Amino acid sequence: MHKHWQYLFTILLMVLLLACASDDDSVDCTSALPEPNWFEIGFFNSQGEPLIGTVYQQEEFRLFNSKSEIFISPMPFGDPTRLQVRFPDVDSVTEYYIELTEIDTDTLSFTYETLQGPCFLSYDLTQVNYNGETFLLKNTDRVDFIK
Repeated sequence: MHKHWQYLFTILLMVLLLACASDDDSVDCTSALPEPNWFEIGFFNSQGEPLIGTVYQQEEFRLFNSKSEIFISPMPFGDPTRLQVRFPDVDSVTEYYIELTEIDTDTLSFTYETLQGPCFLSYDLTQVNYNGETFLLKNTDRVDFIK
């Protein structure tokens, strides 16, 4: 009888070890959420008051260059004084113009890295040039310009 339990225990132990021998390093992407694929830009006066929604009142703002044209909008959720720029819509290290009004157009370029994660692409904004000057980034998800 003792050998019978010993034999049963050995089989049970082998089944448990085989069940635990699966590849635990793989990531289950079915329940993962991607990081946001956008960053926000805001325009402010020297007192820190937002210009989007006050001075610049448009439903959409034109971001363009000689090769492409997109329209960016204030944040659909969150802060309506900021514009949402999707990384896939702009090319890294490429000059763009943003038309804030018919007579107020600024020059922007964005430098970012695209990284392949285990499930999704992620983006890292590394530099912004605003009207020819390199802008110091304090936060790579949100860029504030003083006009």
